[in-house]
Amino acid sequence: MTSSALILFLAFGSLASGPETTITIFATGLAAGILLGATVVRARLVPSLTMLFGRWHWWLPRMPARVPRLEPSPATGAEPVAGET
Repeated sequence: MTSSALILFLAFGSLASGPETTITIFATGLAAGILLGATVVRARLVPSLTMLFGRWHWWLPRMPARVPRLEPSPATGAEPVAGET
């Protein structure tokens, strides 16, 4: 994910060096958005939300559990994951 975001960032960065103003502005905005998404969202926000939600992050509802024939997650009274108190 990070390397694909880097490739896209470099591609839009090279587009931003062109002579046309409209494409330069558009490519600069896309490059900044991809860089922000790759660093802030994937590197900071997703791991912190995973830690914050704990076991609820891996909750599986009843209907999607039927497709791979898995047991749905219990609605309440879930036992703590190893290492949690």
